[in-house]
Amino acid sequence: MGNNLGYRSIYIHKLRGTSNIPEAVKAGFDSLGNLILGPDSAVVIKPNLCAVKTPETGTTTDVRIVEAIVNELKERFNVSDISIIESDGTQVLADMAFQLLGYERVSNKLNVKLVNLSKAPFSEREFPDNVFIRKLKVPSVIENADLFVSVPKIKTHSSCAFTGVLKNQYGCNPYRRKAIYHKRLEDSIVDLNLIFRPNVIVVDGIVAMEGYKGPTEGIPIRMNTLIFGQDPVAVDHLICRLMGIAPNSVQYLIKAERRGIGRTHYETKGANLNEVKKKFRRFPPRWHNLYGLLR
Repeated sequence: MGNNLGYRSIYIHKLRGTSNIPEAVKAGFDSLGNLILGPDSAVVIKPNLCAVKTPETGTTTDVRIVEAIVNELKERFNVSDISIIESDGTQVLADMAFQLLGYERVSNKLNVKLVNLSKAPFSEREFPDNVFIRKLKVPSVIENADLFVSVPKIKTHSSCAFTGVLKNQYGCNPYRRKAIYHKRLEDSIVDLNLIFRPNVIVVDGIVAMEGYKGPTEGIPIRMNTLIFGQDPVAVDHLICRLMGIAPNSVQYLIKAERRGIGRTHYETKGANLNEVKKKFRRFPPRWHNLYGLLR
């Protein structure tokens, strides 16, 4: 994939309402400032569609964000070759998620492709320097892309503290039964980001998810925030801070920086962190505070 992009600057946009999503996406792309694309460029956009649950539950990426990204790419760079990608998973088939979560509508309206990575052409590749995933089917649509836009959701995760940018690339693996990678989940996340490294990030923090049953059964928590960046490690480090999670407690984040995927040195622009951050609850409730968890 092309574009050797600069890192270390993260733009935080506090939404006034969902009608301002296109305005926020335009401001976010203005903040990136160094994208070089043309009419012949190929772009892939990877939302988090891990279940057939609406974005208001905190589970999946809001289709309105992806629609705004597509419009911005078309208007700003005259790009026409845009694919929205997702793979089949244990809980959901990508084609079903595309249909039921509004992505099919966007595809028809804006003439963009929906690609189920589990059915798409691929090349069998070996990665001898990886720690755990040393052989993988790499979808051609990603391999041939000039720009890879990752659009993750902010959520707690029962196995690895939280899910943000780095975990979103877990869904780039076309193999459906991904539970086999859970025995080495943190190493798998890092390995997959060495194979599928995004170079633009737009984080859906409109409705996030807290609670100990994330990333699919947690509790919605409203943040009304979009985050834009180009370094997945830096953005995930910031997401940790916004959630009230100590970044140095997340092992896959530490490993990702050590293995050169990104850096935790960055500056933030836009909204003040104090306007955005919340204290996300992650632990099982005690009986005496069970009702408090359901606020």
